[in-house]
Amino acid sequence: MAQAPAAAGFTLIEVVIALAVVAITTMIAASTYRNHLRRGYRAQAAQALLMAAAEQEKFHLAHGSYGSRLDAAVGDDPPGLPVASHTPGGHYALAIELATAAEFRVVATASGSQSDPACHVMSIDESGRRLATNAQGSDSAGRCW
Repeated sequence: MAQAPAAAGFTLIEVVIALAVVAITTMIAASTYRNHLRRGYRAQAAQALLMAAAEQEKFHLAHGSYGSRLDAAVGDDPPGLPVASHTPGGHYALAIELATAAEFRVVATASGSQSDPACHVMSIDESGRRLATNAQGSDSAGRCW
């Protein structure tokens, strides 16, 4: 009696297991990549806020009060800060929330469909105090800055 040759190829269960492993690995990689992008956007917002704070101090030295507008060019009337009102890519919108002769607060708010729920609003003031809140309004300064 002749023996049947061994079958070559994969069984259905082996293919399903391989696809499941690939799917799980892809989900983990995509999640990690999204978190990496959010950290980068958060760093851009922090950099923009620090730059705005430095420009506010320059403005205060020149004019005796803090500036109340962003996106100003040299020679604009009224004068303002030469700081963009959005981070590169538009992931955070910057605004001057408070500007008087003695104090200021610049705020960066996450925007867009890929906004960062952990660091929804970040801000800095004249004393250098850095604040942040998540999408629910809870304090998250330690994580964001």
